[in-house]
Amino acid sequence: MKPGFREIVSCFILLLLISCLQLGRFLLPEPAKKELLSQRQMQADLTVLLKQLQQHSAFMVLDPDIESRLEKRLQRLKQEYRDSIAINRFTAEVNKLLGELKDPGVRVKQAALPSGVLPLRLKPMEDKWLALNDKDEPLQSDTPFISHIDGLPISHWQKIANHFLPPEQRNNVPMQIPWLQQLDLLRREMGLRVKDEVLLTLYGADLQPQNIEIKVPLQFLSAPLSILASWQQLAPDTALFTLTDLNAIETDPQLQQDLLRAMSNHTLVLDLRHANGFSDSLLQFLGNYQDGLSSQPLGYSRYRRSPQLRRDFLQPLHFEPLTQFAPFPPVQAALDNQPQPNLSHWYARPIPKLTAAPVPESGRLVLLIGPDCRQECEWIAYAAKRWRRALLVGEPTRGDLGRLHHFTLPASGLKLSISASLGYDGYGQLLSGVGTEPDLLLPTDAPLQWQGLLSLISPEQRLRKSKDAQSELMEPKTQLSSTTPSSTAR
Repeated sequence: MKPGFREIVSCFILLLLISCLQLGRFLLPEPAKKELLSQRQMQADLTVLLKQLQQHSAFMVLDPDIESRLEKRLQRLKQEYRDSIAINRFTAEVNKLLGELKDPGVRVKQAALPSGVLPLRLKPMEDKWLALNDKDEPLQSDTPFISHIDGLPISHWQKIANHFLPPEQRNNVPMQIPWLQQLDLLRREMGLRVKDEVLLTLYGADLQPQNIEIKVPLQFLSAPLSILASWQQLAPDTALFTLTDLNAIETDPQLQQDLLRAMSNHTLVLDLRHANGFSDSLLQFLGNYQDGLSSQPLGYSRYRRSPQLRRDFLQPLHFEPLTQFAPFPPVQAALDNQPQPNLSHWYARPIPKLTAAPVPESGRLVLLIGPDCRQECEWIAYAAKRWRRALLVGEPTRGDLGRLHHFTLPASGLKLSISASLGYDGYGQLLSGVGTEPDLLLPTDAPLQWQGLLSLISPEQRLRKSKDAQSELMEPKTQLSSTTPSSTAR
């Protein structure tokens, strides 16, 4: 029997009603974000955290005593917060715990409401600190420097910020800066009262202090640091190419053409200070600066054993089973002397095939690196360190080469990432957490003085590297000046 007019109208009205109810959901207020955890919730999250580390953290394997230290800290936390804990505070405590791993791949993303932050951006300048607004301009032009926050000197706030950093990163100013921005968090760490205003002590050339009080915001957005990619001509025979997304080179033909044009210059200054991604396309281009290709692997890797992982876990990082290679006997011996039952068999990374590029016969590469050079950028820095025609300028990288394991803590909603694999150099020595040292030291948070840099890399300067990659590691570092003096503020 065919449906009649009344049945069709009834079905239409029913569907219309359902649609209205669905649209009405958008008019309902969002549920308030959780700001406190009960002790039971905190214990549940800490239990999940420890279990995830025990099963997936590659860095836990390197330290046999770390598990007992973590358990002691967890017990101390449970005793200290017997009733409840603010999620912002819990996030800080989790950061402290993860700092014990010394894992540069650790990331913590907080889903809770943000707490009060500094209403300015701190920027070190020699032994002073600049107070900048959201446009990266001085907060007050006549008093651009800041000496105290809430009546306490900046140096004291730096000591408190060290509480949230791994031991090897403490007193490292670039690593302290993100924590110095967390005003309310540091206030609670010191036992200070959390209030809606902050007292800032500013001064200028006359050294006369001026106190101002500013409302504490929940968010402070500063000017963006960099863009995806750009290139410019610094001199008739020198080009600057800046890149932040290494994956873009693989899929963007226009970006490839810009890179080739830059590489056709006698000197290419390649800025990878904030680069990340896993594509090896850039390394295929840059390999043209290497004098002869080696048959030996670029590096080695192992991952944390887990029932959920397949043997091709390291394939996205361009690693293949070691059985497909024939390492030199000393390297093979170094690998064999590092037995770790909790880590997988060895994998090796072949040197990528070259992509044709118009590099002059005497062309040179100047690579700018720093702590934000991560993932594939780490391998580029390590490879270029051994090239005679390449020069590394900047600050040491952190050794963030592992593939990440991601998980979420159920009660707090914290999204965490840890390194599930370790990277080793071409000699079988650990590279994860160690990183690569530059040939010339240059603060990464300071504007570059291009004329000074160009004079240092000119042919008249003695920058030719030794052909022996081992002996070059023993050369002393050189401090490079910049328009903004280096960050050595105490």
